Amino acid sequence: MKIQSDKSNLAYGVQMVQRAVSTKNTMPILEGILLEAQNNQITFKATNLELGIICSVSAQVLEPGSIVLPAKYFGELVKRLPDISIIIETNANHSATITYGESTITISGYDSEEFPVLPEITNKQAINLPADLFKNMVKQVSIAISKDEARPIFNGILTEISNNGLKLVATDTHRLAYRSNTFETKLQLKEIIPGKTLVEVSKLLDPNNPVSICFDQNQVLFQTTNVSIISRIIEGQFPDYTQVIPSSYSTNIRLETRAFLNALERASLLVRDSAQDKANVIKISTSENYLIINSNAPDVGKIHEKIPAHIEGEEIKISFNSRYLIDALKVIEDEEVYLQLTGSLSPGVIKPVSQDNYLYLILPIRTV
Repeated sequence: MKIQSDKSNLAYGVQMVQRAVSTKNTMPILEGILLEAQNNQITFKATNLELGIICSVSAQVLEPGSIVLPAKYFGELVKRLPDISIIIETNANHSATITYGESTITISGYDSEEFPVLPEITNKQAINLPADLFKNMVKQVSIAISKDEARPIFNGILTEISNNGLKLVATDTHRLAYRSNTFETKLQLKEIIPGKTLVEVSKLLDPNNPVSICFDQNQVLFQTTNVSIISRIIEGQFPDYTQVIPSSYSTNIRLETRAFLNALERASLLVRDSAQDKANVIKISTSENYLIINSNAPDVGKIHEKIPAHIEGEEIKISFNSRYLIDALKVIEDEEVYLQLTGSLSPGVIKPVSQDNYLYLILPIRTV
């Protein structure tokens, strides 16, 4: 293989695929990036056997071929190359010589034949979404993904496609995030996609280009102009989330999102380092036209916040993990939110006031 390219194309290709490079696998080949050169383009590929990323960039291909280069070294080298024409040439011993100006670097690689073959998605049924919309949907639900790898279903995001459009749902059993978008489609399916995959996909998408999402058996493909991301699908049954969403509320509180967020962040300062069983606990109550937030750390101090609010229904006292509330308010873009409650032991719900396509449910904390 012999190619000539500029630094920007090489750096872009490496940057796109290196998120899929394995850092924990015992197979050295998975710590590398596959370079394939043909038809005046370089295709970069990386995989950790759960996620695979493919990116193609234009280049002058002097001799077609392929090689796997260690991402740890090749990626750092490319970032530090000068902005001039760069030539990469490989030999039969699976090493590559990188030439720039009067300088050269030689780096040992691997036989490309040893690199795993990435799955091909043959099912042509797909949905197309604006990338910025999809990025926003993922951001709003990914906050509720579980980090407990012993229960893989909760490490994923339920992706439900029907005549009503797309729904994304995530839960760690302490909270649940739901986001929907309405559009016409003939595709009907429910799959659980690893949360880490969707977060990485959202980072790689160009907000100005649409994304195509295609499913085939136990794989899903995300595709943009020059980047393809392939991921496995998590097997199992996602819980029926509709059963845990309250159908009515006894207390409905409307308040400014920013004021609520700022007050929670201040109140959480004292309790975030509390004893493990009481960490991040804040108490919420209502009184006339105010939402009251109290936090108390005996060895540190206490905070009392009063926020103007429009309150309908019964007065209430309830405790939550402040971090869970803060996470939700940070991804809601509306100026106002509803906090909807039904007693001190039932889940609370946060919704944007001007839209009904997002819902965040959080379980209360029992306090003495």
